[in-house]
Amino acid sequence: MINQRPAALTIAILASLMLSNYGHTTERQSASDVKLHEMSLDDLLLQRVELYRDSKTASGTNETIRNSPAAMVVINAEDIKRRGYDSLDEIMDDLPGFDTIVTNGTMQVVSYQRGYRTPWTQRTLLLVNGRVDNNLWNHSAQLSRQYPINIIERIEVLYGPAGAVYGPNAFLGVINIITKDSRELAPGESYLKTTFSAGSYSSSSVDLAAGGREGDLYYNFGGRLFSSHEADIDDYSSWGFTNPELLSDASIWGVGIGEGVDPVTSVYSPPGDINVNGTVDPFEQFNGKSIGRYEDPSDNIGVMGELGYKQLKAGYLYWKTDEGYGPYYSFADAQPNSSWFHESRQFYIEHNGKTSSGLSVDTDVVYRSSQVYGDWVESFGGSVSISDWNSYNTAVRIEQKYRYTLTDTMQLNGGIKYEKKTLTKTYMICNYFDGLGICPEQAAGSVNGAGSDGSGVVDAADIDSSNFTSFPPTVRGEDIPGYNSINTKDIGAYIQGIWDFGRTRYNLSLRMDDNSEYGTEVNPRGAFIYHSDAFNTYKIIYGEAFQEPAPKDLYGDFNGRLANSELKPEKVRNIEFVIVNQGKNLLSDSSLFYANYQNAIASGDNVGGRDIYGFEYRGKYRLPNFLKDSSDITGNIFYTYTRAMSDRQYDNVAGQWIDERSEQGDIAPHKVNFMVNIPVGVKYNVNLMANWLSSRDLFSQNPLRKEFNSLADVDTKAEAYTKVDINILYQSKDIEYGLKIENIFEEEYLLPGVESATSGNNFQIDNDGFQNSLLPQVKDRVYMIYLTVKL
Repeated sequence: MINQRPAALTIAILASLMLSNYGHTTERQSASDVKLHEMSLDDLLLQRVELYRDSKTASGTNETIRNSPAAMVVINAEDIKRRGYDSLDEIMDDLPGFDTIVTNGTMQVVSYQRGYRTPWTQRTLLLVNGRVDNNLWNHSAQLSRQYPINIIERIEVLYGPAGAVYGPNAFLGVINIITKDSRELAPGESYLKTTFSAGSYSSSSVDLAAGGREGDLYYNFGGRLFSSHEADIDDYSSWGFTNPELLSDASIWGVGIGEGVDPVTSVYSPPGDINVNGTVDPFEQFNGKSIGRYEDPSDNIGVMGELGYKQLKAGYLYWKTDEGYGPYYSFADAQPNSSWFHESRQFYIEHNGKTSSGLSVDTDVVYRSSQVYGDWVESFGGSVSISDWNSYNTAVRIEQKYRYTLTDTMQLNGGIKYEKKTLTKTYMICNYFDGLGICPEQAAGSVNGAGSDGSGVVDAADIDSSNFTSFPPTVRGEDIPGYNSINTKDIGAYIQGIWDFGRTRYNLSLRMDDNSEYGTEVNPRGAFIYHSDAFNTYKIIYGEAFQEPAPKDLYGDFNGRLANSELKPEKVRNIEFVIVNQGKNLLSDSSLFYANYQNAIASGDNVGGRDIYGFEYRGKYRLPNFLKDSSDITGNIFYTYTRAMSDRQYDNVAGQWIDERSEQGDIAPHKVNFMVNIPVGVKYNVNLMANWLSSRDLFSQNPLRKEFNSLADVDTKAEAYTKVDINILYQSKDIEYGLKIENIFEEEYLLPGVESATSGNNFQIDNDGFQNSLLPQVKDRVYMIYLTVKL
């Protein structure tokens, strides 16, 4: 016998969705989508609401996820609450199709989507309400703790290239953070939600969201503050180059930064006594602490707001991450207790209009700035320096998108974009080796940047109270000279046709982008979608995209990294087969794909092609709860298989790239994400999350991979591991309490190092390889408690 309350509720929800799809704009619902009003009651009860939600992420126009020409995962606000996600970096680890490296450094996490290994998260386009938020200079997505969480309505993750809609850099996929929209509130309605959290390592955050509507006037606001001392180095798994004794070793850092006796005065100089006068003065401290000892503070802030009237709105997005270096670098080469900043601003005006002929026109004008800057305390080749780095970049973008419904079964979409960027070429660097950066105040008497005359680069063996490493002058954005910046122009246009014939849907799009530096790129996409019945959907998708070389790779060479102004854009061609099946207890979404990449960029060079084969299974289940008066048990089962092959590898002995086809490395062939959510009565909820990753080969540039380093004794891998987290939630009408415990079984493991990962594992010899070849992870349980108040 059918339970009437759930049935009625399901029908009401689906009917509401159907009415919203038909009632708001005629282009929202297509003829090929399932006709809900023609289904039987049993069929309706089996439909998953998430498949019928509107999304613009895949095609730039409203369509149901079931009809989207892509594989997608959606994390909604309820998922975020139940799983206890406090920040974007926590979400990345639980996504299928991503290999996420937790660095606990300047980039909190680095995520490789669909097996494509890059220095940072640079080939996935990060959007906030459809606007790009990757860094303008290095193209990285900073997946850290800065974004307000309470204002997020959902996060849509698209898999596969989407260059036909987005143009440059929608290379591996798209992450679109979609925030709450107060236009959906009733007139006179408002909301306020605040979360306070505190946990291990003196971590704390305040997260606020507010919004309201008065007639045609509406507003949205989100804000976040995050601070943490981060884990002490003793809380990490063991790795020789993160031995804290290295940070005060005078043979590496000299007397001053290191611990020792001043050769001139014979006075003891503690670690961090930079001027070697016997005491650590306040002006010598970083973040209130002396260097020469392990510290890794983090402070993040994020603010976003919108004010709108009818079809017009203006908005602002600002965030800044202030991160220490953690175990990212070898302690024989870098001091972790420094501050490295990523900072982003966006101002935008958006207008949504519709002509009398039925043509919809959306106009978006955006100004944005990206800054990467901070302190760097380095030991290289026997020389020590304390330097200041700065890259300041701006862009103005004007974009229009058009939608026109030709018939009930056919619509035509398109768009044009103009963007002008002013970009830094190489870092502005003071107190560094001459020629590896530009400093307005570089000392005139320095020889190759080294000397005691203000250049700040001093041989470690020569440091004493009369000859020590000096602090650098501060470089501002306005100090960047014209010859160290470049102005670029991007012009893009695309056209997209969507046709529905019975149970089939066709999506064809073509885009052309022209850049003043690297020329013209053309990218098509085509999708065939077939709904065989109410429960099964089949998709065949072909797409192309390109990744423009980042200014960091074109011009930003400095010690430890190379640049090449002749780099070509990377290119991808991807074909994919997707099956979606809805059952009584299980929603299965499977993807089988093959991607061919050309002109892959690594270490300042185009290093040939890559071929990546993959299978992703995304399962969502719901089961009757064994507990009385409790709603269904729900959860996810994700499985990812990836094989990434590269045409060229790095010969560590010869020090050059060679033609040899082999595994790319740093990608786990197998990955399983399991999640179960168990409601307990009406007010309690227990969510358990477990991630297992198989053993993986390392990137060929990593000297621990014996296959490409004949001097290595053994072939080292990043070994398999399982990490389990739990979140316990109590919720009433206006208050929620939660306890989250990460790594509850105290798993010890190491992850592959990022970038060139060249430190090796001969801990008796410093080879001046900066990035650790393996990254230690926090081995202890990590606790967080939180309180959410809703008004």
